[in-house]
Amino acid sequence: MPEPPGRLGGWPVGKGNVLDTLGVDGRPVEALVLMQEPALPGDEVAARPVALLHLSEADRDRDELVCVAEAEPFADLVDVPDLGRRHAGPSAWAGVLARLSHGSAPRVTGYGQRAEADQLVEQARHSYMQLTGCLE
Repeated sequence: MPEPPGRLGGWPVGKGNVLDTLGVDGRPVEALVLMQEPALPGDEVAARPVALLHLSEADRDRDELVCVAEAEPFADLVDVPDLGRRHAGPSAWAGVLARLSHGSAPRVTGYGQRAEADQLVEQARHSYMQLTGCLE
């Protein structure tokens, strides 16, 4: 399937939060999502993590997931090395953050593999469950 021109790797990228998670800063975990079609604000997009961005802003360090939508064109994207095949390598994500951020964009200080991203989601879901009393 040919990729649409003029976008990161030819596909739209959205920014959002992972439902039912609580990060170390007390907010839902944030994610950038490579998707087949653009989503409207408030839309839920089924996606899976493939990488983690380590970010630094003026007053804090944080992590943000890099996810791909659950769609056929992204079935072969499972970890950081795979993103390069879609021209969606680490330097491209820094540009996306700059475009999607309000105010000054965070600086990318490093990258984590899928295992690290999965661990972040697991810990954030556990924290959310503890807060809501759903954890036994």
